[in-house]
Amino acid sequence: MMNLRPLFIITIILFQSCKQAVQHSENALRPKIITEQTPHDTDDPAIWINEDNPEESLIIGTDKNEDGGLYVYDLNGKIIESKTVKGLKRPNNVDIEEFEMGEEEFSIAVTTERLTNKIRIFRVPEMTPIDNGGIPVFEGEELRAPMGVGLYKDADDQVFAFVGRKSGPADGYIWQYKLEGDGQGNITGKKIREFGKYSGKNEIEAIVVDDELGYVYYSDEGIGVRKYYADADKGNEELALFANQNFTEDHEGLSIYQTDLGTGYIIVSDQQANKFHLFSREGTNDNPHDHQVVKVIDLMTNESDGSEVTNASLGTLFPKGLFVAMSDDKTFHFYSWEDIAGEDLLIAPDGLPQHTKNAIHPKYITEKVVFDTDDPAIWIDKKDPSNSFIIGTDKEDGGGLYAFDLQGKIIKEKCVLDLQRPNNVDIAYDFKLNGKLVDIAVTTERSNNQLRIFSLPDMKPIDGGGLPVFTDREISDPMGIALYTDQKTNEIYAIVGPKTGPATGYLSQYKIHSSPKGTAMITKVRDFGNYSGVKEIEAIAVDNELGYIYYSDEAYGVRKYYADPKKGDEELALFGTKDFGRDIEGISIYKNDDGTGYILISDQQRNTFNIYPREGAKDAPNNHVLLKSVELLTLESDGSDVTSVAINEEFPKGMFVGMSTDKTFHIYDWRDIMPE
Repeated sequence: MMNLRPLFIITIILFQSCKQAVQHSENALRPKIITEQTPHDTDDPAIWINEDNPEESLIIGTDKNEDGGLYVYDLNGKIIESKTVKGLKRPNNVDIEEFEMGEEEFSIAVTTERLTNKIRIFRVPEMTPIDNGGIPVFEGEELRAPMGVGLYKDADDQVFAFVGRKSGPADGYIWQYKLEGDGQGNITGKKIREFGKYSGKNEIEAIVVDDELGYVYYSDEGIGVRKYYADADKGNEELALFANQNFTEDHEGLSIYQTDLGTGYIIVSDQQANKFHLFSREGTNDNPHDHQVVKVIDLMTNESDGSEVTNASLGTLFPKGLFVAMSDDKTFHFYSWEDIAGEDLLIAPDGLPQHTKNAIHPKYITEKVVFDTDDPAIWIDKKDPSNSFIIGTDKEDGGGLYAFDLQGKIIKEKCVLDLQRPNNVDIAYDFKLNGKLVDIAVTTERSNNQLRIFSLPDMKPIDGGGLPVFTDREISDPMGIALYTDQKTNEIYAIVGPKTGPATGYLSQYKIHSSPKGTAMITKVRDFGNYSGVKEIEAIAVDNELGYIYYSDEAYGVRKYYADPKKGDEELALFGTKDFGRDIEGISIYKNDDGTGYILISDQQRNTFNIYPREGAKDAPNNHVLLKSVELLTLESDGSDVTSVAINEEFPKGMFVGMSTDKTFHIYDWRDIMPE
């Protein structure tokens, strides 16, 4: 009789091979680098950033065998034998954190050593042990076997290790240890709490900590991702259980990509599907613990247990950040963040977040526009300020003027869409049209070389389709605009800036008046204003009550002129020439009734606003000296507006609105910007 067993075995092998081959979709992202193999079984990676030379940063990955180790790789995936730590007893997961010991600060790598029931600590990049042979964990428990580890550094620079295990109780599954120096150059660990629910279905291995926001996340495999406070003093309440739908089987490796202060993505491995699900780090506007899925990506990793990500620029290979994922073929895969992000996700500017912990948070962030926000204006309903709203430009062809309520929600019926690159916008009150007074919003429509005028609050066009500007120039391209109301005559003027222009007479001023046809029309009054030629002039603001025009000569300084053409074209001031990092952008003026107040000007690339006295100095009204600089959460803000009007209970001293490059406008309580 023919022996069918070998054929049966071959069939099984072929079937398994075919099964494995189809686990990756045709669209699966391919890594830039696949590391050299470890001897046994990879599990979890961590990234160490070399701040002095980012291209010499390191990847540390576990080889989780009873004769395993911590394998150290360069950014080309080559094993660095001189730094690799071998002979560890089943090291499972690894994490890296900055640690202070005395006057010294350095990086540490902490790994769980499962067969010895310890965590091991090594100094990075030297990879020398500094734990006196290991720190025992889960002492007194029948079930120990440490697996997952995540490190947390709090606001007081204290470092903690969150440790998970192979199995444990339904509550109190995770133990938290405080790591401290022992005075002899080593680190000890002290248990401070046990917390965390466990379904009992599988195990808990993947743990990640968000230092900035103060949360710890862990994967309850086959159930979802659980979220708790990282600070033990805040209690053991479970804040969220998410990622509990559309996973094939196990939830595994966790990592957090930071796009900016408080924002980014939580990345969760869908192990058996060879996919990674990305969730909003910040949650929703109404609930920071409501983490919605934003994207699912297919990678070439196989059954990935662990991952790590950084937004740091790591040289030419990974200029916008690096994502590292374990693959069960004894390797780690290195992906560039641009490939992960694709067209759907944000990339941290220049590979790094641009805000510090001191950044002032807005009260509200508006809903996103379609293309690209640029400039806001606040319309005040004088009868009932609580009915006021915000108008903001979406500056692409096909963009428009978006209207937002005071909580940042789009008011669809007031939006004007399908404009051709509307750049800046401003508002004036009591324009006389056909014998009636109406408020108006005026925007530059750059691609059509004209102004558009809309009545408020209904946002209806009153310009006959548009009013051409710069008709006497070879290059038009209107960008900036500000409206001036003469306090004696109530005549309204538009001051308009183009993309480029002459060294003198860069700006044009137009009188807005009613035409015989009953629509708005404009008449040119003058050209004025010096220009450095360094970049461009876009941001313009007018102080109606004091009668001044301010504009940003980008990368040069802020210029000041009389708003009344009859007073001449003399430049009254050039200030801020040494106060900004690079581009000088959006200008807005906070006005007090007595003529005092503040001029706020965007230091675009620094994400700060420089504040100057509106009234100048004593006996020198044109001497504007920097008072302070405030860091806001806006990103590279082009435009802003501010009002001192008491709008409602949320904004009793006024409101500041700043544009942000993530297609939003940020709405601030004035009291947060200039506290009394």
